[in-house]
Amino acid sequence: MWKVLGVEVVIPRMANVFEERVIELSKRKRERQRFLGIIADADLRYIFDPMREISLFRFDLSTKYTPQDLEFMKAFVERVIKSAKEPVVEYDGVPQRYAIIFNAEEKQDDYDFRRKHRSEIFKVMESAAEGKKKGED
Repeated sequence: MWKVLGVEVVIPRMANVFEERVIELSKRKRERQRFLGIIADADLRYIFDPMREISLFRFDLSTKYTPQDLEFMKAFVERVIKSAKEPVVEYDGVPQRYAIIFNAEEKQDDYDFRRKHRSEIFKVMESAAEGKKKGED
């Protein structure tokens, strides 16, 4: 059975349980209110990478958060995890590898970018084709 910070869990609920446990374990920490404000805006996802056999917890924050906020979150979550005295991710009593990612970059949609700049791309391609034709003549 899978466990996250000492709580049995099924895989689809791993992100939710991780967030709940971190909030629960942060009760006596300084700057808890700042942490709660940031985590309320976060989109937390759990991803299992089967190739490397590692569990990933990814916090996606809005771009309004600064690198200092991300550093604060990293340090705060590390302190909370250390105070748990339980493995972050465990399967059948064996601690598993994990990573926590904090991200505040805006997502780019490559398809949307190409769609908006399609006419410019075609112009470049046409001029390159014309240049080839002139070079062959």
